[in-house]
Amino acid sequence: MTRFVGLAVFLATSSPFSSAFAPNTQHRRQTFLSIPSSSASSSIKTKSTTITPNTNHAALSMVANAVVESPPQQQDDDYELLSLPARPGRPLKIAIAGGGVGGLMTALCMLKKGFDVTVYEKTAAFARFGGPIQFASNALSVLKEADETLFNRIMEKFTFTGTRACGIKDGLRADGNFRMTNDSLDYLFNKDAPADWFVKFPLKGCADLYDLPYTGVIDRPDLQEILIDECRKIKPDFIQNGNPVESYVSHGKGKGVTVTLADGADEKADILVGADGIWSAVRAQMYGEEIKKSSTNLLRRQGCNYSGYTVFAGETIISTPDYYETGYKVYIGPQRYFVTSDVGDGRIQWYAFFALPPGSKRAPSGWGGSEREEQANPTENLVDYVKSLHEGWTDEIMTVLDATPPESVEQR
Repeated sequence: MTRFVGLAVFLATSSPFSSAFAPNTQHRRQTFLSIPSSSASSSIKTKSTTITPNTNHAALSMVANAVVESPPQQQDDDYELLSLPARPGRPLKIAIAGGGVGGLMTALCMLKKGFDVTVYEKTAAFARFGGPIQFASNALSVLKEADETLFNRIMEKFTFTGTRACGIKDGLRADGNFRMTNDSLDYLFNKDAPADWFVKFPLKGCADLYDLPYTGVIDRPDLQEILIDECRKIKPDFIQNGNPVESYVSHGKGKGVTVTLADGADEKADILVGADGIWSAVRAQMYGEEIKKSSTNLLRRQGCNYSGYTVFAGETIISTPDYYETGYKVYIGPQRYFVTSDVGDGRIQWYAFFALPPGSKRAPSGWGGSEREEQANPTENLVDYVKSLHEGWTDEIMTVLDATPPESVEQR
């Protein structure tokens, strides 16, 4: 599968105050709160003065003593009363299409806020497949802020890379011995200068400066298991496996949405969140797309533009001279680059990015933690193919590729 760039989808049709999330395009230009048509001067009064819109401090200070005359609210018996911290009512009902990392994290945050959340996932059961996921310091700080228990559990399964040297190396002229040279651009002027490290990223220093967690990786299956477990602590039956969302009907402002599942059943919700991957059924219906349909020139697929690059990935266990000193390395060169990263337990994962035309599909895909597809040509050695695209590059890349089992190579 060649690499495409997609968009996340969020669809909401619920109570009157959430109309900003409705799928109708006219809402995209509206503010979240509706402002009464009457002027501010007729609805906000102090004990002795009428306040007109003004930005000076004197006028703003008078708001503290203001008496607000709320405009009459339109009554609509069709709307249900939804609960708030100081108001009784049923919780907002959320349907989430897709039980990947995005869908599960959304579910956890919403469950913690007291919403009634159900995730509809297409796989019959979660299995341990899918490669590691890198979390940068800023992403980890968001996780910690959202749920510290979740963060602590992730740290138990985490492999830190940001505490070691990470950066960019010369893909063609690196020495081949995995040596740790200083950053230098002297090679631009001196042909005899070492051309190993162009620049190292100050990941640890930046994290220390802002008191953030260090960058690192976690295996996707571990992350999913943690998220599912934390969600089930709040709602044991929050997820339905083997029954994905196939379509939906929006009933308009404040009237909710009905989702149709793969088994033909219909479920009513206030909000539908589309988190069902790059080939999303929710997004396809929302924007009039056909799932996985490609344009004639293969440059666009289901609304997603081809990035111009395809990526091969593989994993191996190998001990290099710089293993304990480096986190991840990016070998760059013309129209391609090669990335290696420590992913824990002695494993090295690599990615090879190539500027190839669309349709350059050679290897099976396990994109997004999905099950591995069959290889188009089972007799082709995919490691040899990736090596052929790196002909003339540093021996460090060849050493990693030679240690990689061909059957582990995927294309995304």
